[in-house]
Amino acid sequence: MTLGTALATNRRVFAVFLPNVSREQKTFTVAMALLGTVAAMQILAALYLYTRQKREAAAVVMRSAVETRLLSSAQPTPAATPAATVPVIVSAAPGVPQTTARRAEPAPASVTTALLQMAKGFRGRGDTTNAIAKLQQATALDPGNAEALAELAMTYESMQLFNRSNEVWRRLQALGAGVGPLYELADLKLRVGVPTGGNTVTAEAASAAAGVHPDDLGVIPEGSTFGISEVTLKPEKDPDAETRLLLRVGVKARPDTPIDHTKVKLQVFFYDMVNNDQVVLTDADVSYEWVTPGHDWAETGTEVLDVTYYRSKQTGATPGIALADVPDSVEKATKQKKRKGVQEAPPPAESGPHQYLGYIVRVYYKDQLQAVRAEPTRLLNLFPPPFTAPP
Repeated sequence: MTLGTALATNRRVFAVFLPNVSREQKTFTVAMALLGTVAAMQILAALYLYTRQKREAAAVVMRSAVETRLLSSAQPTPAATPAATVPVIVSAAPGVPQTTARRAEPAPASVTTALLQMAKGFRGRGDTTNAIAKLQQATALDPGNAEALAELAMTYESMQLFNRSNEVWRRLQALGAGVGPLYELADLKLRVGVPTGGNTVTAEAASAAAGVHPDDLGVIPEGSTFGISEVTLKPEKDPDAETRLLLRVGVKARPDTPIDHTKVKLQVFFYDMVNNDQVVLTDADVSYEWVTPGHDWAETGTEVLDVTYYRSKQTGATPGIALADVPDSVEKATKQKKRKGVQEAPPPAESGPHQYLGYIVRVYYKDQLQAVRAEPTRLLNLFPPPFTAPP
């Protein structure tokens, strides 16, 4: 409806109710009525707008409060800031230069321990591939785990990967004496030398053809006067023997070095397995014989000794030999030959059949350990040689 239509309608209404009023009065009355109507409509509109704005403002406040509460409850609790890792200076070791590194956060002990146990199980079953994989995972998670490093080095040794085993022994040695006996084991492995190849005699022949000095092959450990240049083991036929083995040991002196042969001590130990679960010193007969004459390193740089392992055929249990009665050197063997049976019967050895397991060869000069060789190498873990010769 337009404004003109509304005015015309109001005139007719007021004309009906005010018949005796003049035209000017009627117009004034209609105008006032319209003004009142417009004013009333404005007041109602103002009240409506005010009420609506108030409701909207309250809704906004409530919505903001709810959103704030939801955000605060959904926000995760900030984790504690990890302490800054302290730089660690790794001291220099043979083949390992000094370096500064940040200590890695160790993995949970349970994870490293589980990997270590799995690796030992694999190695015990002869699965060295999976054993190395688990040990590499363990050392990656916890680089300072000495036990995992030692297991990795010994696994490499069992695979004849001596270069890799020596590298791991150096990593273990770099951890320092704080790791305990394993540090001493690593130091022993690196001091006395672990073979880095196959037959040493073949290596020497190849080096001579190439014009390389044999000492460069690691035959004589650094800081030693003597080294083990040859260790060969071969079975010998004997109808009266259950087992007869000949171990040939070559001992080389450092060239151009004065040698007092009376100060040289060569020890050979044979070991047996009893009941397939116990490693013991053998109770077989052991004899020594020099192959090279003189054995004083005066005319030749290498002297060779043959050591015989002899076990006769047996039908029943026989008494064993005590550790103190085993001739572990040429001098002891010579003295026992001169006695010719005067020795009393030794106490019985461990019960059960003995089966040959391996050997350890030690060389001492002036009562200081010069070199050691073992097969299998794990015998060095069971029977580590002292650095000073026992009396």
